[in-house]
Amino acid sequence: MALSAGAVAAPPAAQNHRVQCWTDERGQRACGDSVPPQYVGQERQVFDGQGRVREVKPREKTDAEYAAEAQAAREREEAARRAQKQRDYDRFLLGTYNSEKDIERARDERIAMLDGRQRLAARTIADNEKAVAQQQARIDGLLKAGKTPGSALTQKLEDLKRTLDANRQAHAEFDAEKREVAEKYGDDLARYRALRAQQVAPKPSP
Repeated sequence: MALSAGAVAAPPAAQNHRVQCWTDERGQRACGDSVPPQYVGQERQVFDGQGRVREVKPREKTDAEYAAEAQAAREREEAARRAQKQRDYDRFLLGTYNSEKDIERARDERIAMLDGRQRLAARTIADNEKAVAQQQARIDGLLKAGKTPGSALTQKLEDLKRTLDANRQAHAEFDAEKREVAEKYGDDLARYRALRAQQVAPKPSP
């Protein structure tokens, strides 16, 4: 049974009776023993028999609010994952290198290795170019003599050209890889310096 807004207190015989109050569709407050189904999603107050608020039942959240909470939870989890990953990598840096020189040496060794592989790729490209030129000259000679090159000759030329293109691409990728290595070790060096600075920084007095 719904009551008016002022009929919250109960007679002594009903001291343990509880009443709930809500806001109806006209914006007016209503109270009763039970809440009509259309208002159960609202925030509502539960009063005891003496008219004192014993509980405030929160309103039901909207789908948008649930979605926002889920998104916020995912962002917190992702932030925690990134923080843990950074802590793990910090331990790796401090446990692997004893000085900044160690990081610089590792960087230089890695780039030197890539330089060596790139020089080898350059020599391979030179050999590929020579093979392509020789095969092309062979075909051109047949054409000049009025002969038709066989499919095997033309197919081999195409294969040689594809190999040459692949090796040229690999050679160019070494430049990008060396830049990535320099950037990575540069980041490692900056982080290592920051971590070492934290270790030697004076701790605040208690």
